[in-house]
Amino acid sequence: MTSFSRLKDKYNSEYASVSTFKAFIPVHLSMNTFHSIRNKKGGPNEEYYKWQFFYALVSSGLYAKDYIGAEVHFPKGNVSSAPIRFDGAIFDNKDWFLYYKRFHLTKDQSALDWLRKHLIAVIEFKKENCKNIEAIWNQQLKPALKECENSFCLGIMYDTERLYLFKKQDNYYVRFDDGFNLKREQSTTKELNLHLPDSYYKIPPFSQLVQRVFNPVIDRSKRTVDELDIITGAYSLQLSEGIAAIIRTMDKVSLKNQRGYEMLIQILALKIFDEKRSQKLKRYLEVYKTEEERNAIDLKFYVTPREKNYIDLSDENVTSFVDRMRALYNEASQEYTFIVDYTDNNTINWKKTEHIRVISEIVEQFQDYSFVLSQKTDLYQIVFYRFASEFSKADKGQFVTPIPLIDFLVHIVNPKIGEKIIDPTAGIADFLSVSFVNSKQTLEDKNFYGIDNDEQMIMLAQLNMLLNGDGNSILRYKPDKGSILWKFDERDNLVQLNPKLHKNGNWENNWRDETKLKKFNIVLTNPPFGNGRKYIPTNDYDKEVAEMYELWNIARSGNGIDLGLIFLENAYRILGENGRMGIVLSNSIASIAEFEKAREWLLSKMRIVACFDMPANVFAETGVNTTVIIAYKPTEKELARLQQDDYQVYMRSIENVGYKVCTDDRVKRFEPIYKRDPVTFATLTDSESTPLLLEDFSDTIIEFKEWCLKQEETLQKIFL
Repeated sequence: MTSFSRLKDKYNSEYASVSTFKAFIPVHLSMNTFHSIRNKKGGPNEEYYKWQFFYALVSSGLYAKDYIGAEVHFPKGNVSSAPIRFDGAIFDNKDWFLYYKRFHLTKDQSALDWLRKHLIAVIEFKKENCKNIEAIWNQQLKPALKECENSFCLGIMYDTERLYLFKKQDNYYVRFDDGFNLKREQSTTKELNLHLPDSYYKIPPFSQLVQRVFNPVIDRSKRTVDELDIITGAYSLQLSEGIAAIIRTMDKVSLKNQRGYEMLIQILALKIFDEKRSQKLKRYLEVYKTEEERNAIDLKFYVTPREKNYIDLSDENVTSFVDRMRALYNEASQEYTFIVDYTDNNTINWKKTEHIRVISEIVEQFQDYSFVLSQKTDLYQIVFYRFASEFSKADKGQFVTPIPLIDFLVHIVNPKIGEKIIDPTAGIADFLSVSFVNSKQTLEDKNFYGIDNDEQMIMLAQLNMLLNGDGNSILRYKPDKGSILWKFDERDNLVQLNPKLHKNGNWENNWRDETKLKKFNIVLTNPPFGNGRKYIPTNDYDKEVAEMYELWNIARSGNGIDLGLIFLENAYRILGENGRMGIVLSNSIASIAEFEKAREWLLSKMRIVACFDMPANVFAETGVNTTVIIAYKPTEKELARLQQDDYQVYMRSIENVGYKVCTDDRVKRFEPIYKRDPVTFATLTDSESTPLLLEDFSDTIIEFKEWCLKQEETLQKIFL
């Protein structure tokens, strides 16, 4: 199926110099009518965009033309009332036009009643860049929606290729995407985000719309992945409330602790497993030959109201839920040993009421959404970031890295097929997962590596990589010093540096066996910073660990050293020849006199490619200005030549990052900031009608790639 946006562009191409358009759907009571699609100056008029929309809607396969009409006239009330005109209407039955003609020709009230019961969408079209969306909504589209007698009806406004989707739902009139509704199930206009258009991919297909209109009660025991909602809107109020409900339930039963978080991660793993299991079976069973085969495809990750509202665990209603989830758990444990690797009852006690209450709450809040099919950036920010914020520890310098910055760094460093990538401070593996997603699955899971000193973060990281790939990434947990002390060897095992043998960066030699450390093509990392970024030895052993790093003797301040420098040196030492890194550091490391010797050390070891200064609001938790350093590791000979030639460094200050940090219920979230037209102040959109973020990253990536073309061959080979 060709996308709506591509067919819209095809229409523009075919009718670029055409003045009239022949209608392929009924227009009021007429068929095959011709319509002028040009204004007096020869430019496109409202009719042009009306037929553009219908052309793309039908040609994309979203809706068949037999169900659609243009210029549909309805009376307000009974047959003798003044008419209300819909620019477009969609019905669930192709016989609608017969009833429509009967009503208008004979004033048959029963025909009008039939039309109101079968109306599923109304459409309004507007001229170029209509400025008053609120007026159109209140005066035209909302009254049109009221003519539908069903509890649900879709409202569409199409303004010069800008799409706005609304809905009537249980007598509330709101945006179709709950992420645009400032208060759940409220219809006051001021509580709707009217300045943001919808992306074209949010148009629900005919089958989905009919399901929502006529079958609002869902039988969750008979669903496949394709029937779940896709998560859209990075700050969907409904999901945010759902996650808050999970946290509250955990708190009520005293499970807002390590065991509770491990339980949460395991249940989320079951959701991913269930979706992937269902998809896999569906591919194998193109024709469902038996009822048993059909049932095997149905999702198992659900809870019914009767199952959730139990009195005690002896209740047979809850027994069915426990048995189903326990069977899913045992099945998943065969594949997801890195997450669901505990013996039954170790993390989850299936006979404990408190555990079942938490599990049923998690299942209820996520059962209607697909993790596998959803936009990953939305999923990260709604789910992973929310839970990671609960786990993260500011006193250890742990902060969630915003997706726009991650995406920017990944595009700059440009991972390629076959390259081995590591994040030595992995967190939830967002650098790794975004690298995989951006590659459109051309990169392999087995080439992604990560280490973290927080077990819960590594569990979330494993879940994150499982969601995006096959779960074969090599992610390891080591407490306390983590990757400061532990390194991957060539066999993908973690080996511990010996402080007495591997001083001053001499890690390659003095192993008592034949250990060879693994060398990586790429290091992408955001090491700890803030109050917890300084490494201060508290005993002789800690001091010996610090002395394994050359920069300890070069750049320490007093009795400590900025952890950023430790991880900077670590990145250099684990890179292979011509390996490259992207690292986020405190701006002070890149600028103030205290770190001059550290910068000299870096210049003597690596070819600095680019430095990007970030504003303080990138990490709102700290207010610290950060610098992103991009560099690669040439041979000593090539580095000497480059230094002699006085090589160039790409420098750029990033001012706009596309979001601001807000706090709701003591939880920080990233709220997008969009580009505005300087004249009309309308939110600007891309070719898919998706609002454009106010950010400098996109232009910087283009400029950086152009700059690379003027640099040495090695740099071009690596970064382009």
